[in-house]
Amino acid sequence: MDVFNDEVNSFRERIRKRAKERLEEAMKEVEEEERLKRLGPGGLDPVEVYEELPEDLKKCFDTKDIQMLKDTFEKYDPAEAQMWLKKCIDSGLWVPDKHPLRRTRLKRRARRLEMMENPSMQRPPDGAS
Repeated sequence: MDVFNDEVNSFRERIRKRAKERLEEAMKEVEEEERLKRLGPGGLDPVEVYEELPEDLKKCFDTKDIQMLKDTFEKYDPAEAQMWLKKCIDSGLWVPDKHPLRRTRLKRRARRLEMMENPSMQRPPDGAS
């Protein structure tokens, strides 16, 4: 009877061990799938790139201060700044303005509205000095 109980206990241990291994495998697969979903347009993981960033650049992203980010990049050697900027773009941490014309149009529209509200800002007609 002891042999039987030993075999049953051994079988239970093998089942527990295999269940633990399969759970670990499943967790690794899920983590890899999540990492693949996170990948930016250039194929880099934004979490990994963020962790690699120097502290001053991390602070810019934490505060979401674009001007601070631009100023910080200006402090770096151009080659190093370009490397970090490329990593940020490839990971999706930084999305360059895809529509610069849209921004120009918005500025013009805001200027027109401002001129409509404040007639003294309007330009004199052509030919008038």
